[in-house]
Amino acid sequence: MLALLLALLTVPAASLPANAAGNPAHTAGNPARVVAEVPVGDRMLDLAISSPETDAPVKWVRLLLPKGWSKNAERTWPVLWLLHGGGGNHKDWTDNTHVEQLAANRDVLVVMPETSGCSSYSNWYNYNNWGSPAWETYLLDELRPLLERDYRAGTERAVAGLSMGGLGALKFAAARPGLFRAAASYSGAVHPLYRSTDGGFSGPDGVKLGALTCLADWKRVWGEPGYPFDTDNPADLRQQWLWKRNSPLEQAAALRGTPLYLSYGDGTTDGGPGWSWGNGDTPPAPSPARCTDPPAHGTQDPVERTVYGMNQQLRAKLGQLGIPATVCASKGGHTWPYWERELVASFPMLMSALGA
Repeated sequence: MLALLLALLTVPAASLPANAAGNPAHTAGNPARVVAEVPVGDRMLDLAISSPETDAPVKWVRLLLPKGWSKNAERTWPVLWLLHGGGGNHKDWTDNTHVEQLAANRDVLVVMPETSGCSSYSNWYNYNNWGSPAWETYLLDELRPLLERDYRAGTERAVAGLSMGGLGALKFAAARPGLFRAAASYSGAVHPLYRSTDGGFSGPDGVKLGALTCLADWKRVWGEPGYPFDTDNPADLRQQWLWKRNSPLEQAAALRGTPLYLSYGDGTTDGGPGWSWGNGDTPPAPSPARCTDPPAHGTQDPVERTVYGMNQQLRAKLGQLGIPATVCASKGGHTWPYWERELVASFPMLMSALGA
């Protein structure tokens, strides 16, 4: 895989081997194109996508293919989008969970796109110059129609994500009401303007730390949040309007009508998730008793401690607005065993929304 990526950086798409080259054609107004297709087993396909919106030579997308799928099929399939977290990529879900087995007998196409380690699933502010990277435009206005045109993706969609991807899942559902039939967030960074009052991380701290993984200036993402984070002047809000535009909590009213699943831990990791996939092809259902609704956060996992505060406030906001959501608040940390557990727990809801 690494060798192929290096080749893509230096070799024009037209000179790729015939069995690796995708169709370079694209429709007017959509500059994204597939420059390579790489089969990974019988029912997994990686696509290398070239788009000026990504600020990179290529970005990968991993597809889990349903039974009977082909590019020439007469039908389409409902689509589950799975979004990676900070520092992640298109391989995270298949490398760290049993999502292949989970989706194997479902009539669904699973799409796992790569963004960047600090994308925030947003069109970046870039000091008010905008331009690339423009991740929301790339994913929803370029990649989505490309998959629907050439890879038999249907218009029945659900979206789920972890951590930064949980932010992405809910912000996409709010920004484009009706585009997704359901949305799930696992340990999602759902309140970028969250302010810790007891010494923990605040929301802007996450954006700043995330930018370090990309070697990028954090102010490029959404600008500066202003008061009360980097100034003592209540009138100095800087680009706080943009932080609110990209906040699931601030845009919560737009989630009305979308089935929602929220899961998060309290930062206490003693005892682990109390669940595992096991040795078979079918996992045990996570017990509802795991959702203990802790009244306060713990201190063992500082990231999930902040996630706890963010989600508690989003949950309260949804309640104020009378917007229903399935919520599982439990003991736990910011790690894959908890996220896989919640993927399994939420999967029936996501599939039901898709009719899969």
